[in-house]
Amino acid sequence: MHGPGFLGTAASLGADLALVGSIIVALTFSLGAWLAWRGQYRAHGLVQTGAALVNLVLVLGLMIPALLAVDPAENVDLPATAFVFMTGHEILGAVALLFGLFVVLRGHELVPARLRFQNYKPFMRWAYGLYLAATLIGVAVYLVLYT
Repeated sequence: MHGPGFLGTAASLGADLALVGSIIVALTFSLGAWLAWRGQYRAHGLVQTGAALVNLVLVLGLMIPALLAVDPAENVDLPATAFVFMTGHEILGAVALLFGLFVVLRGHELVPARLRFQNYKPFMRWAYGLYLAATLIGVAVYLVLYT
């Protein structure tokens, strides 16, 4: 994953895969939101669950290992905006991932009764919004670091 990427930037293969994968997941979440708007709730649930699981694989398989492999001494030349975007992406991404997985588990009734909620819609919308925001900041991180 440390070899050269395929998008023609200075990014590694892992960074390019994470970027493209995240954009595909964001588009898939958007498809799921559209399915819910159309009243196709079964398909919506399947699409959102699949997208959340793919996102989990991307985060655990590509993003966290890349973050842990960073040597802070190597990043002294980065502009301050890079650190702001990176920190924002890490925090918002973690919140979006955990909250989104909770919403998926709730949707499948896999959380204790005391953690369930009746009006599901605002929670889904917040999870979707958080994920899109984290993705947009992640794209900004990629652009600042590699272009």
